[in-house]
Amino acid sequence: MKPEAKTEQAPWTPPFCTIVGADTENLAYRACSLCERALPDLGGPCSLCSLRTPSPPVKLLYRLLLSIATFDRVLVVVSFDRAARTLLGCPAHEFLQFCSAHPGAARKAGQLLEGEMCRMTLKASKKGNAEHLRVVSVEPLRTGFRPIIHSLREIYSNGGNS
Repeated sequence: MKPEAKTEQAPWTPPFCTIVGADTENLAYRACSLCERALPDLGGPCSLCSLRTPSPPVKLLYRLLLSIATFDRVLVVVSFDRAARTLLGCPAHEFLQFCSAHPGAARKAGQLLEGEMCRMTLKASKKGNAEHLRVVSVEPLRTGFRPIIHSLREIYSNGGNS
């Protein structure tokens, strides 16, 4: 008998998507800076890399949940670091530092994302066990789009009540 070939689902790129909501409450996670595996929130080193490196450094990466509307459906997708940076405009640690210095900035970021039209390439997880499709790439369609961090800096330099 032939072993079954593992078929990977092809990426899906709808002509356009509109962001109808963004969960900015919990938009980053701790990861090992060597292998980028997710680490527990409570701390502790990467169990794989700590065997080779005494204290592997930790970094923050984005995990941004978005509700999007395509031409025929509304669905929740997850945008990890590379794709989320396109929308947010800076590394996760920098964004979180800004939000901690400016209460309400994370909520405002979600509001700024609402209504943005994008072209997204979506794909199921490699293991096939994820709850949401992943955003492989995102291209904002609005002429003059500026990443969210630029808008937030402008808002909060003018008093932050916009």
